[in-house]
Amino acid sequence: MPEFKSEVLKNQTTVKKLDNVPEQAVKPSGTLHFTISVADVDEAVGFYTSVVGATFWRRATYSAFMSVGDDFFVLSDIGYHRRPNDPGHCLIHNAFIVQGEDFDQAVNLVESKGIEFVRYEAVGHSSFAGRHAYFQDPWGNGIELIDLQDIGKTIQPPHPDFDKNRRRLNYFGKNQFEG
Repeated sequence: MPEFKSEVLKNQTTVKKLDNVPEQAVKPSGTLHFTISVADVDEAVGFYTSVVGATFWRRATYSAFMSVGDDFFVLSDIGYHRRPNDPGHCLIHNAFIVQGEDFDQAVNLVESKGIEFVRYEAVGHSSFAGRHAYFQDPWGNGIELIDLQDIGKTIQPPHPDFDKNRRRLNYFGKNQFEG
């Protein structure tokens, strides 16, 4: 019987080694969470709850699990955080959807906490149309707040089976693209 090459997979009983592996790519069905590197988890929980509006779910040794809507992210400090952006930059960022009047309130709240926005755009996005406001957390992680208006409006959808209305219905309970 063939064995996995990776040591961590050898002798595992919950995953099986296949003899014939297809040449195609992995087929994920979504994203469960992403991880944001921070230098202090407790401070990061405070920042992401009071500024970004995330909800604390649970704490592990060096991580905190957070949620926004039906989505999750993890704040982790494993002892070697590297700042992903220089001050004033936001290319490496995580985007959080904040819609309509809530977007205006969010922008004002962030500024009221003494945080400076490093970029703002309301036009020109062909992939994710809407208002975009970018700032950094204390560890240099870029944060985008977006008042999402459309996905792929001026170009083809991201993939043939993409249904933007299903996504909007799943996450907002309404079809934001109608009316």
